[in-house]
Amino acid sequence: MDDNQEFSLKTDVEEIDEEDVLEVIEFDGMELDQPMEEDDNDSAEEPEMDEEENMVDYNCLARFTLHSQPVFCISSHPVSSNIIVSGGADDLAHIWDSSDGSEIMRLDGFKDSVSCAEFSNDGSYLACASVDGLIKVWRNVDEDRFARWEFLIDLESTDEVTWLSWHSKGNLLLVGSSDGMVSMWQIPSGKNIQVFAGHTAMVTCGCFTPDGKSIVTGSESSELIQWDPKTGQAVQRVRLDEGRFRFKVTNEEDDSNFGINSLAVNSSSTICAVGGISNGGLRVINLQSGSIIGSLDEHQPDASVSVGIYEPKGIGGGLPVIVSAGTDGLVYLYDASTFKLRSSMNHQDGVTSLVIHKNHPRLTTGSMDKTSITWDLRTGKELQRNVGHHDLVHQVRLNSDETRLVSCSDDGTVCVFKNN
Repeated sequence: MDDNQEFSLKTDVEEIDEEDVLEVIEFDGMELDQPMEEDDNDSAEEPEMDEEENMVDYNCLARFTLHSQPVFCISSHPVSSNIIVSGGADDLAHIWDSSDGSEIMRLDGFKDSVSCAEFSNDGSYLACASVDGLIKVWRNVDEDRFARWEFLIDLESTDEVTWLSWHSKGNLLLVGSSDGMVSMWQIPSGKNIQVFAGHTAMVTCGCFTPDGKSIVTGSESSELIQWDPKTGQAVQRVRLDEGRFRFKVTNEEDDSNFGINSLAVNSSSTICAVGGISNGGLRVINLQSGSIIGSLDEHQPDASVSVGIYEPKGIGGGLPVIVSAGTDGLVYLYDASTFKLRSSMNHQDGVTSLVIHKNHPRLTTGSMDKTSITWDLRTGKELQRNVGHHDLVHQVRLNSDETRLVSCSDDGTVCVFKNN
């Protein structure tokens, strides 16, 4: 295949059975007799705000305040538009209702900060991980409202957990860790069915591809690896610290400057966008050939870059766009076929998180300036500024029907905003 060939970001993905991923997985049939966690509605005090912050015009609909320390992660339930989970530095996670900020269930038992939380794609399971490598899994026992959950199993990662990813069609949990290892677990059995060894540094990001047939991971050692889930073997390896398309860094003596910060895969599982750590780089990789087909360096050379891919649905959705947002506060929109710059925006302070809206041509970025902003992906125009925190925003997410935007912060709160 010609490496310079333009690729369209097709939205029609061939449906596959879970057997296509790992053939037939026989569950172990373990008894799910663990006791349900008890609700604990002991409230935590809201962080104090100074006089200037009290004068800010907050526009949040609801606020969750039961965390006593910074909140690092949030996840929205894929079926229920109200259910949110959050995890933080207080060694706790909470399931709560985003319509009013009320707690549904407190998830304890962690001995370190909860840094990752993800619902499975059908909403049946919830995995939360702490930085000491402990992963706890709960299962839903209320299919109508998803308001009751019971503890299922503990899993142990090889080191600090850096990210979690669920398979799009089966209950397979992928776990990245700081020692360079990636593990795949079968849920509900808790069986570790594959370990992917090949990175030489922290695995900073990763996911199953949307078609479920591959795994893509990136690391601090500047290597992107595409894996076969069945065999655990690497299919493609792309290094971003060598060759003419390597990341451009200010200090070549520091290998970590060539590292990968984030990745995003298009719906047809053919293209992967990769953002760099402290190098301002964005690279686009053809997953079929393993070649770099786009090299974009608009960000400041010391910025860490988050990436996303927007693919329109229906008439009026605009054109496919690759998005990059950096800790330099800048946001860039590129044509997904030609990689030409279409628009640039400025969030003023460093961007820490981004989320692509699936149902509308919009992007929301969370920032160190305590706000999140929703942008029009067709024009680059600011559509909505969300104000509710008084410290940096760690993560932004949308609820399942995209009527609300949720953000978590170093101030120990989670805010809910109307997605206008």
